Amino acid sequence: MSGPACWELDWSEVSVLDRNAISLGLNEWDLMNSAADQLVKEISNFSTSTDVLFLCGPGNNGGDGFVAAKKLLKIGWNVGIVSSHNNSKTKISCRARAEVRDKVEICIWPEVPDFEYPLIIDCLLGSGSSGYGVTLRSPLDEIVIWAKSKTSDIIACDIPTGLGGPSALTANKTVTFHSIKKYLHSKDAGEVIISPLAWTREVEDCGIGDIMRYPKIRKNAKKGDRGRLLVIGGGPYHGAPILAGMAAARSGCDLVTIAMPSKAMNRVSWPNSLIPLELPDLDILSPQSFDKIITYIKSNKIDSIVIGPGLGNDDLTKQVTLDILIHSSKNKIPTLVDADAISAMPTKSWIGGLIGVATPHKKEASNWLKDMTPKKALSRTEGEEAVIVVTGSVDELTGSQGRYCFARGGNPRMSVGGTGDLLAGIIGGLMAQGMNPWPSARLGCSVLREAGSKESKNSGPGMIADDVVPQIAKTISEWMVR
Repeated sequence: MSGPACWELDWSEVSVLDRNAISLGLNEWDLMNSAADQLVKEISNFSTSTDVLFLCGPGNNGGDGFVAAKKLLKIGWNVGIVSSHNNSKTKISCRARAEVRDKVEICIWPEVPDFEYPLIIDCLLGSGSSGYGVTLRSPLDEIVIWAKSKTSDIIACDIPTGLGGPSALTANKTVTFHSIKKYLHSKDAGEVIISPLAWTREVEDCGIGDIMRYPKIRKNAKKGDRGRLLVIGGGPYHGAPILAGMAAARSGCDLVTIAMPSKAMNRVSWPNSLIPLELPDLDILSPQSFDKIITYIKSNKIDSIVIGPGLGNDDLTKQVTLDILIHSSKNKIPTLVDADAISAMPTKSWIGGLIGVATPHKKEASNWLKDMTPKKALSRTEGEEAVIVVTGSVDELTGSQGRYCFARGGNPRMSVGGTGDLLAGIIGGLMAQGMNPWPSARLGCSVLREAGSKESKNSGPGMIADDVVPQIAKTISEWMVR
C-alpha cells in the first residue's frame, strides 16, 4: 500500500469530499480527468501488454473508465469497452461516454468483444455503490461472473465491484483516490495504490458536501421515525436547553423532549414543538432525578441525548450527569456532551464505550483535557465512534480512527451567547435521526455557520441565537436541492 492519506474514508465520505471540492470552485470534469490520469499511470506501470478492456458502470466510476480509455487510445493502446447500461446516469459520466464513443465501439452488455484481453479494468461500481458486502443485481452480477471466467488480470478503479459480497470481483490491484477507503484491507482488493487528486486539503473540512449523508425523508414516514431526542439541562439557566431543543427540531428531528428542574421549567415560555419533562428537582439537577430520567429514556425509546445546556456546575449535578453518561455508554445511546456537562467527564479521558460528541469551547477543553490533545484522549476509545469539537472562531473537530478537520465561515456575531446550544441541538438531533457522531458533528458545524451567515444579513449586529433557529431548516433544505 502506498500514497498519501488523510483518515480511512467511509465510502459515503467520498461523495462528501467530491461535493466540497466542487463548492470550492474545482471543476468536476477536471477532477474526473485527474482520476483517469492516475488510473492510466497505474495501468501502464502494471501491464506488459497494451491490450486492455474496460468494464464501465452507469455512474462516475464508469466515467473514470471512459476517460482513461480515451487517454490510452490516444497513445496507441488497443482498448475495448463493455458498458453495463445503454446510458450513463450523471452529466459528467454522459460526457465521458460521448467523448470516447467517437473513438471506439462501446459494447453494451451482454455484447462483449471477441478479443481476449489480458487486462481488465473494473470501473463498474465505485464508492457510490450500495455498500460493502451487498449482493450484486443484474446486469452487474452477470458481468462479474463473465469477467471471473477469464484469465485476465484485474485492476479495480477506486473500489472492487461487490467487495465483501458473495460475487466480488477480486482485483490484482486497486487504484483508489485521495485516501484509503474502508474495507480495502481485504485480500480481494489486491495491492492498493492511493493516488492523489487535483484538490486542496480544504475539501476535507466541513462544508456543503456533508449534506450528502443527511437521511432522506421516507414517503410513508410516521411520527418518531426521524428520531426521539432528550435534552437534559436547565436549573440555573432555562434558555439554553430550549435553544438546543429548537435547533434539534429544525434539524429534522421528530420528537424533542426537554427535561429540567421544576423552577427552571416554570420560567420558560414553552414552544409548541417541544415536549416538557418536569424533574423532581427544584433548583438544580441532582441524583434525585436520575430514576425519572432513566425511566423516560427507556419507556420513550430515546434515540439520542443532549446533556449540559444551562445545567450549572454544582457537585451534585456533576455526579448525576456522570451517572447518566455511564448509562448512555452501557446502552449505546448516542450522546452530545455540552457546556456544564463537560466538567463531569473524567479528567483527560473519554468515557469508555460512550458513542457521541463533546462540544467544549477552548477553556472548557483545557479544563477537561489539561495538557492532553483531543486526539490522544480519543485514542483510548475501543472501536466506538467519538468526536470532540473544540468550538471557536474556527471549530476544530477530532474523531476516532484519525479523523480531523475544521469548520470555518459563519459570522463574527455568532460569538453571542446561545450559539453553542444551537450547535449541541443540531448535532444531537442529527444523531437522533440515525447519523453517526462524525457526520453529525461535521454537518452540524457547517449548517450552523451557514445559518448564522444567512441570518446576519437580516439581523445585522443585533442578531441573537433565537434569530438563527429558522435558518437551520432553510439551510438544510437549500443544500439538499443544490
